[in-house]
Order: sequence, then structure tokens, then C-alpha cells
Amino acid sequence: MKRNLSLILVILAATLGGCAANKPANDPSLIGSWKGLRAENGKCQFLSWNNNLKPDGRFTITFFRDAQQTQPIQTEHGTWSAGNGKNEMRTDGVRLPDVYTYELIDADTVHYVNVASDPSGDCQEDYDFTERRIRG
Repeated sequence: MKRNLSLILVILAATLGGCAANKPANDPSLIGSWKGLRAENGKCQFLSWNNNLKPDGRFTITFFRDAQQTQPIQTEHGTWSAGNGKNEMRTDGVRLPDVYTYELIDADTVHYVNVASDPSGDCQEDYDFTERRIRG
């Protein structure tokens, strides 16, 4: 009995380890630093931001009150996962992720549509925005 249980545990560990290794990678075209803003006359409060999507699945985003990015509001950190036109951003300490669909316009431009937000988020409306890559 012990031998069968040990064999089952070994097989289960190998199977689960294989699943973790096959986790799809984030869309590499999104990795890097991006600048975005909400429309000044949109459904939600105006914000601009710099978003850094790292290859390890972490992000850092700093929000600003103005388009010139001279009035910072806050910086958030968390994890991101993206593929097949869907990007999920999970801020550290926030219960639910923000979920977006996205479309690459070109190598330096991506258009997002917000489709789900944590109830504590500043905007509960569906909205869209465009981010542009920040080059060196």
C-alpha cells in the first residue's frame, strides 16, 4: 500500500511539474516601458501613466494627474499575464485583477479596452486607451 501511494505521489508530482513548465509565456511584444493616458473628456477621471511590463511577469506603473507627468499620484506593483489579445494586471494587495483586451496597432502602439476591474478601482466603467512604447 505504501509503495502504491509513493508511486502515485511521484507520478502526480511529475505531472504537475510538467504543467507548470508548459505555462504559456507572456506576449513578448508587450514587454517594455509604455506611456498611456485616459481621455480628458472620457467616462473616468483623467490620468496619465508610465507602465513597465517586465519579462518575469511583474509590472510597475506610476500614475500622474497631468499629461506632462509632473504631478505623481501613486506607484503600484504587481503581476501581469498576457496572450491571445487578453491582458490581466493584478496589483499587489488588490483582491481582483484588472482585465483588458488588447490589439497591437504596430510595434510601439497597443490599444486596450477595459473589460473587468476590481470593485475598489477608481473607475468602474468600460473604457479604452492607447499606450505608446517609451524608447530609451
